[in-house]
Amino acid sequence: MIEENEPNDHLVIQKKIGSKIKEIRKAKGRKNYEKFANKIGLARSHYWRIEAGEENITMKSLIKILHALDTSLGDFFSDLE
Repeated sequence: MIEENEPNDHLVIQKKIGSKIKEIRKAKGRKNYEKFANKIGLARSHYWRIEAGEENITMKSLIKILHALDTSLGDFFSDLE
């Protein structure tokens, strides 16, 4: 379970979200993040920062990414630790 206790906990969660997106992308056979970012209409540098946990992802971008990876929000967040 994700709990927010410290002022910088959002950065920890941001990193976990980015790592999980990267993990799913690779598991789905999308090895090249640049091609994937281009396909879904995100700038590759912006997408890279999302996966690196350096960018605060918007709900719109998250939904777009998960839709392209055929992953539901429920499945995505169900085991995000």
